[in-house]
Amino acid sequence: AVFMRMQAGFFTGSDKQTITKAALLAEGLTQRYFGLPDNEWTRNPYGVFTRKDIHESLHEPDIFAHVVLYDTRLRPGVKNAGTKRYGVVLQDPNILGALLRSSCHDLWTLSLFILTHELVHITRFRRFDVNFFGDVHERDREEQLVHGVTKDILRGITSIDHVLELYDKQFGLDNCDNA
Repeated sequence: AVFMRMQAGFFTGSDKQTITKAALLAEGLTQRYFGLPDNEWTRNPYGVFTRKDIHESLHEPDIFAHVVLYDTRLRPGVKNAGTKRYGVVLQDPNILGALLRSSCHDLWTLSLFILTHELVHITRFRRFDVNFFGDVHERDREEQLVHGVTKDILRGITSIDHVLELYDKQFGLDNCDNA
């Protein structure tokens, strides 16, 4: 089944359920870390998109996910149409490929890490006036800061510790047995 997912390059329905559950935990952990109100994600919703949902111009070959800013007028049936919202674009082929190369990770663990990381970005854009359109140097500094916050949020969650170590050392997930 995993091999077929990779060939197709898209998440299955079951994968999306796992990702949704990881997103809910990521929301709660991020909310608690920043002291956000209980209704933060209801008042300030974000979208989660997979490669199947997006235009090919948003396909990224070397990352697991990235944050986009989009206009809700482009999404039928969205409340408050015409407002700007943040979205997390998951790169299915990159995530599934990393999971195929790894014997020590699963979609739940990797999704929790990815979504927590991206929700920290979104929180910082919304609440801390971080420039979404910053230059390369600003983005690099922000990425380092967000990774540190993500580590703080996820520290102590047993299944995630190894992912954090790998990211710190900038190993690929395929090197998990050698870390």
